[in-house]
Amino acid sequence: MPDDWLLELGHTRLKLARRVDGGLSSVQAIELDRFGRWLAGQQPGPCDRFWLAAVPMPEVTARVSGELIRAGLEWAGVSTHSAALPVAASYAGMGVDRWLALQPAWERVRSAFCLVDCGTATTVDLVDACGVHLGGWIMPGMEAARQGLLTRAPGLRRPAADSVAGPGPARDTAEAIESGLLLQQAGGIVQAYTLATGVPEFAPASPLLLTGGAAGPLQSLLEGRGLSVRIEPDLVLQGLAMAVESMSER
Repeated sequence: MPDDWLLELGHTRLKLARRVDGGLSSVQAIELDRFGRWLAGQQPGPCDRFWLAAVPMPEVTARVSGELIRAGLEWAGVSTHSAALPVAASYAGMGVDRWLALQPAWERVRSAFCLVDCGTATTVDLVDACGVHLGGWIMPGMEAARQGLLTRAPGLRRPAADSVAGPGPARDTAEAIESGLLLQQAGGIVQAYTLATGVPEFAPASPLLLTGGAAGPLQSLLEGRGLSVRIEPDLVLQGLAMAVESMSER
């Protein structure tokens, strides 16, 4: 039976999974330049279909789709509002990754919530108790902030810290950068959530959901600020699976 492969194209890498019975299987993340090798090793069936949710520049989508075309495989792009899903974007041009991540979150919570996706960009989105997207914020993610800092201040470059105990004061430059980045991320999220509680449609006790690569390090720090935090991995891919199901039923 043909498989549906789900690809979330990010700015520096892609995440992919196979859609199985409405869920996900074989979830993995690979660098963009390794996709051709992955495809050759995977040897998908000729009737398999690849579904792309692309965040970055068009040339990245062209690069990935080109590999699929050369392999004789079918692919289709998924964009914001290209499928009938429960949470509509509140404005034109909202990124497909943000829009898709809201869908499984809403299906699970079914009440107001704040979703933070900690990737290349850290995005914060609000949804009310009726499933209406109220808007949100976009900040540089930890890696983007790190690269920006070291580009402007190359004298701060050090070998990466082996570990960072937390955001407390550090006595090593590498640790100070890492703990400072963590502190900056948490501070931005807390400030966004605080501002959200002033939005009439947003309930003050709404849960805070985290997804993305930096979710784990941020969880305990945010919980220390009295927030109810839950990690929900792979929300974009899960939302993409929902979109594929909706589009396949048309």
